[in-house]
Amino acid sequence: MKNTTISVAIALALASASAGTAMAATKKAEAVPAVAMASQDEINAVRAQLQALAERLQKLEQSNQELAHENAELKAQGDKLAISQQDSEKSRDAQSDAIAKAASKVASSDWATRIKWNGDFRYRDERINRDLRTDQIRDRIRARIGFTARVNDTISVGARLATGSDDPRSPNQTIGAADTGMGRRTIGLDQYYVNWKALDGLTVTGGRMPYPYWRAGQSLLNDGDINPEGLALNYQAGMFFANAYGIWLTERAAANYNPTTGVTSSIGTDKQGTTYSGVQFGVKWPINGDTTLTAAAMYTSLGAGKGRMPYWFSGGSIPTTTTTTAVAGTCTVLPCTPGVTVTTTTSNDVNKIIVAANGNSTDAAGGLLYDFHVMQLNFELTSKIQGLPVSIFGDFAKNSGAHNGLDKAFTAGFLIGKASDKNAWEFGYAYEKLEKDSYFGGFVDSDFGAGATDTKGSIVRLGYAPAKNWTINATYFMNKLNNSGLSNVALQSSSLHMQDENYKRLQLDFGVKY
Repeated sequence: MKNTTISVAIALALASASAGTAMAATKKAEAVPAVAMASQDEINAVRAQLQALAERLQKLEQSNQELAHENAELKAQGDKLAISQQDSEKSRDAQSDAIAKAASKVASSDWATRIKWNGDFRYRDERINRDLRTDQIRDRIRARIGFTARVNDTISVGARLATGSDDPRSPNQTIGAADTGMGRRTIGLDQYYVNWKALDGLTVTGGRMPYPYWRAGQSLLNDGDINPEGLALNYQAGMFFANAYGIWLTERAAANYNPTTGVTSSIGTDKQGTTYSGVQFGVKWPINGDTTLTAAAMYTSLGAGKGRMPYWFSGGSIPTTTTTTAVAGTCTVLPCTPGVTVTTTTSNDVNKIIVAANGNSTDAAGGLLYDFHVMQLNFELTSKIQGLPVSIFGDFAKNSGAHNGLDKAFTAGFLIGKASDKNAWEFGYAYEKLEKDSYFGGFVDSDFGAGATDTKGSIVRLGYAPAKNWTINATYFMNKLNNSGLSNVALQSSSLHMQDENYKRLQLDFGVKY
């Protein structure tokens, strides 16, 4: 309306101006008769201009109205956007709070995702029969629980608890063990180690660790329950692998020296610790989709072991024996009653020391008679026959440190099936022979041949899995002890000693893993 009024006012003003101009012209014409009156065409032209101006003003007014309408719509949209932005900011703040709370919860529970637990339990019924010993029947348990934890992308740690005493070759605990009755059973720190992925394919391990080298199949040259202490390097690139390790057995020789008896002829007073170190090179060759051949060569050396006692004794101390003698006095002046002098002497129990050598040759004081520089070759071929897993293995060792010709060991066998999934079964057989000084006795399997070298014989295994992670196994050892007939020094006159003594051992196991 405002724009229309302005248009009318302008038109009237222009009309008034035109009328004034016409009147002035008339008066001028009257005053000056010589000047002609304005033509009708000129008047029509002025009117046309006025009409055009009015139409233009009307269009401007219409445009202004449209602009005003658009401005109102834009303002409304702006208000809506402002409200929407406020709501978005509130939603974004709420989402940020929710994310922060969720991140806090994740951070507080992240430790649980970095830890993996593992464990097993085994109940064993065992029967042992020997020519020179009373039959032994006992039930034993083994329980282990452990974990591995990822510290960061390159470092992880592991630890495990296990039943058993301090025997490095056995976590078994005998139920109702002699003189213990219903006493609580021992639990010890079985593993504790750290892994560092130093480079691509290279891992450094330190502490009390699982075996740091590859072992073939069911070979019994190394007891699977041993967890050595020291440092190890493990490298793998494609089908090739390499392992190197250094294991501490005793801190220093003084730990194996008994100052009470002063036995120094073979032990010495050298403070260098006894170690067991080695290096291994191998290849794992995938022949086809089902068949893989793994083979390796390893050299091991027992450092500062010759002339020293075995590195482990039950209870952690050298076994001793006490001898008491009574000597009657003499009378120089009669009559008199001669007195009696009682003397007590403590000395090393050489017989028990020799038993702790686990079959290796010893000297008169119980020290190891030879060094152990062992070259070992082993292989394992795994495949499938009619969908059934099959493995064949072999292990050969020779000790260049022994000089009595009793320096070789070997084991070979097979395993058909694998008792893992429900209703799966397995059957295995192996034959093994360990000459007296072919292998370091502290590491040989504790079940085969009474846990000693200088033995030979067969092992038969049968296993069945009623359900996943649950197995029932039977293992039967048929061995002969003291194959060489060369008894150790202190056992020469012992009645508990004979060549090729028969040794039978039956183990029935119930085991679960979790």
